[in-house]
Amino acid sequence: MDTPRDMRERAANDRGDAADDLGDASGSVSTSERDPPDDLERAIEARVIETLFGSPARPPTLGRYVVLGTLGQGGMGTVLEAFDHTLDRKVAIKVLHEDLDDTHTARLLREARAMAKLSHPNVVPVFEADTAGDQTFVVMELVQGQTLRDWIRQQPRPDWRQCVEMFIQVGQGLAAAHAEGLVHRDFKPSNAIVDDEGRARVLDFGLARRIDVGSTDGGGLGHQGGPTEHDRALDPPAPEHTDSPAMHRRDDDALAFDPLSARALTKTGIIVGTPAYMPPEQVKGREADARSDQFSFCVSLYEAVYGERPFEGSTLTGRMDSMTRNRVRPAPKSHPVPARLRALLLRGLAARPEERWPSMDALLHQLRTLLTPRTRRWMAMGLTAGLAMLGGGLALGQYVEAKERCTGARAQMDGIWDDDRRRQVRGAILGTERSFAPGTWERLEAQLDAYAQDWLDTHTEVCKATSVRGEQSDEALDLRMHCLGQRRTALRATIDVLADADANTKVVDNAITLVASLPTLTRCDDLAWLERHNQRVPPPEDPDVAAAVQAQRAHLATLKAMYKAGRYADALDALEAVVQQAQRLDYPPLRAEALSLRGALREGTGQYAEAEEDLRQAHALATEHHHDPIALDTAQLLTSVVGVRLARHAEGRQWGQMVALPLAQRSDEPYEEARSLFMLGNVFNRHGDLDNALDHHQRALALWDKALGPDHPYVANSLMSIAFVFHEQGDLDEARAHLQRALAIKQKTLGPDHIDVATILNNLGIVLNRQGDLDNARVYYERALARRERALGPDHPDVAGSLNNLGILFYDRGDLDKARAHLERALTIKQAVLGPDHPDLAGSLGNLGNVLLDQGDLDNARRHLQRSLVIREKALGPDHPDLAYPLVRLATMALDTGASASARAHAERAISVLEAASVGPPRLAEARFVLAQALWHTHREQTRARALAEQAREVLATAESLGHSRVDLADVDAWLATHHVQ
Repeated sequence: MDTPRDMRERAANDRGDAADDLGDASGSVSTSERDPPDDLERAIEARVIETLFGSPARPPTLGRYVVLGTLGQGGMGTVLEAFDHTLDRKVAIKVLHEDLDDTHTARLLREARAMAKLSHPNVVPVFEADTAGDQTFVVMELVQGQTLRDWIRQQPRPDWRQCVEMFIQVGQGLAAAHAEGLVHRDFKPSNAIVDDEGRARVLDFGLARRIDVGSTDGGGLGHQGGPTEHDRALDPPAPEHTDSPAMHRRDDDALAFDPLSARALTKTGIIVGTPAYMPPEQVKGREADARSDQFSFCVSLYEAVYGERPFEGSTLTGRMDSMTRNRVRPAPKSHPVPARLRALLLRGLAARPEERWPSMDALLHQLRTLLTPRTRRWMAMGLTAGLAMLGGGLALGQYVEAKERCTGARAQMDGIWDDDRRRQVRGAILGTERSFAPGTWERLEAQLDAYAQDWLDTHTEVCKATSVRGEQSDEALDLRMHCLGQRRTALRATIDVLADADANTKVVDNAITLVASLPTLTRCDDLAWLERHNQRVPPPEDPDVAAAVQAQRAHLATLKAMYKAGRYADALDALEAVVQQAQRLDYPPLRAEALSLRGALREGTGQYAEAEEDLRQAHALATEHHHDPIALDTAQLLTSVVGVRLARHAEGRQWGQMVALPLAQRSDEPYEEARSLFMLGNVFNRHGDLDNALDHHQRALALWDKALGPDHPYVANSLMSIAFVFHEQGDLDEARAHLQRALAIKQKTLGPDHIDVATILNNLGIVLNRQGDLDNARVYYERALARRERALGPDHPDVAGSLNNLGILFYDRGDLDKARAHLERALTIKQAVLGPDHPDLAGSLGNLGNVLLDQGDLDNARRHLQRSLVIREKALGPDHPDLAYPLVRLATMALDTGASASARAHAERAISVLEAASVGPPRLAEARFVLAQALWHTHREQTRARALAEQAREVLATAESLGHSRVDLADVDAWLATHHVQ
């Protein structure tokens, strides 16, 4: 039978317990002017110096540095206060213990020297890293101030806004080091300093810690030591269960934790960091990266704003159990911390690194946005501070006038996203009466509120940067405001389409993805990109033409929103006027934009040849006039149209590899690179090159996850494509695991009753069917069918898809009567809704023909298969590889009835279209074996016949599965055993 359609086509803490913080210092990182040491302190210092340098009779030196005393000790070294006579300054020197092995010491020196190249206001600078005799040491600035931990615990405690402001500073230090390839590995509040001027700086950066059983190091690079404290015994956490089929975590992804192996790791120094702030991957001894620092940062900020750490557990094992299950303490009652801040922190605290923020910069951007309203109120109340920021000494009246210029953003949302539009969209969504509409509206409202508020905040800050603070030029203001204007237009167009949802119920199906695809606002902060794009595609010089172009682009924005919502035909009809107007205005960039959209819409309506022509014209115009975004978009679409829809795989790969992917990489947009890789993955998949398909889809997934976050619908779609490749490779466990993760994302983002959830349930049924678990496969199919019937009605084509797959299941069970009943109902629905010649009928006709063939109803079987062939030829052309499905079935039928000449003709044509399209060997195996049987009756063809059968056997012997092939290895072996060339 044909591969089921959905799988083929829709692949598109603590509360202050000291023992929990094993790495805290016993004193300040660096003190304000220290009190003179008492006799005991002097004696301790003398003993330390004597241990390090011998007799303390004369002031000890380390290179050119004169040692003045100690600041702290730890498991990896001692921190000294020293004086640099050459540069006339005090410094802090970390002297590493002599018992560190050469490899460890060399790595520490290498990372310290890398830190010495990093200059950032929120990182304690490293001046030097070297050796003197047997001593290895690192020299840093001696900072006067208090640790961030002491700052947090001051009375009265800082409020959540003050904490966020301070942590943004240390986060900037972390981000700067990450940009240089450096990872902290042990960030916590005691490893940052708030100096006497209120500036926060990170220290102990770049050097891994070692943790011995019963003791911990006081730091890597830094100024403090720490007490040695004994950790509690480690017990393995309770095992994780995945009782629900919606759960997507596999056993090998669980954070297994063996207490014996943990002790071994700590003894050898592999685990680095302070357990109270360590992410799960670090506890397991895996290499820490920037996302590990992000986790520790979020634990620290959570502790700062809530006064307790996020994960319960009095032992490391207990916390591990909480972390792996993402069980964060509930927010304390009546606490002023806003829900949005909590949500930001919870994402950074995800057990899986890939589910955290894509980077420290991304998290900091969200934290800054959170503080924008505070900045506005602070400036209104603090005129003295506000005037100081102006830098030019404006008079009070001038300042107020400048400030008032930046208060009109809210009015720009009137008629776009205000109370009236909210009511209209709500009524339209709920008016569709889809079963999942209420859940869709709830999610949509939150998405639109967040986007509109981010736009307002960004607009206000862009204005202030020029009009109030004088930080940017008027030219920069114009560029950024133009960018924001484009985003405002896109938002208006999207809301217009949503408000019309009750007139076209397909809109509600795609509503959440439509809003999720709104252009990001971060690009409006990238002045270099904005300047480059504006220079390459300048607006028309004639003001009247420029105004007309702007109006047409507003129309295009609405039509593009209709396209993303699935309203292809309506958008295509309305687009013709824009195409004609673009021609009259004689502004090639606009014409390229209009043709690009028309090509996309034509692909959506199945007009593939026309789509290719539009996209080629648009690409040529865009390339000639340096319109890079359109050049990229058209190259990506041509990769799909040519390489997948029209099955010209080599040409499609060229568009993807030689044009789309390089353009995407130059665009510096991970999203675009992901899209190009995704399109290429589809081409490789269609071509049968499954290894390359899997590689490209996995690379796309990693980029989309980073650019959009782990819960974006596009991430789920990418997971579904990867699942399809695993399905085709026969790795059904991996296919199932990826589908389950996709299911979890779709249920979270779209709601459990959305039709996209039904699609994944349907695909899970397909995988289970292939695994031979027919009972559970039927459960999934029927869950998908029930959702589709409830959401779409009993006569929708998607309902027919579920019926089709249930028919296949009953066919595999040998229940031909039930198979026929389900397939006939599916075909009836499709014919009534789509018409008698729609391409989507071909699969149902082919499947039903197979059942009829096995029932012995040869005439009806032949009629259905021939009709399937005619429909495919009309829709796809005479050389498309999909024609092989009915051709092979017709050849098999001809063999069964003794018509070897007819069998040969059908099989030869099937092999011809498959080989011309360079389709992978598995799809050729059955056709070759059928042809071998047809040729055997002609004596002079027996040598070729046996060679074909042997080729088929080679494929069948190495492929784990051929889907619904009617031939298996035993069939071919039996034939070869009895057919020898004389």
